[in-house]
Amino acid sequence: MTDSELMRISDGGVESSEGWAVHLIGPELLEYCSGPAACLVNIGYSPAHRARQIYATESSSDLFPMLREHLQSASQLLEGRYVVV
Repeated sequence: MTDSELMRISDGGVESSEGWAVHLIGPELLEYCSGPAACLVNIGYSPAHRARQIYATESSSDLFPMLREHLQSASQLLEGRYVVV
């Protein structure tokens, strides 16, 4: 991934200078957008890790090659403790 500036946005999500963004839809769902394309990603809670887990899995979607890396970067700016699994 190239160097990207990340910023927290008003809905509690994160936006990148590269054109992708993460928006929290609810406690168990987030939306990942890259340009005009978007996908939904599930979030769960792990008592063992005391963190919200973002479930990023492999897919044939064009969005998924960078999804995991982008979510790991964004998770550092989301309010609360998040881990990408």
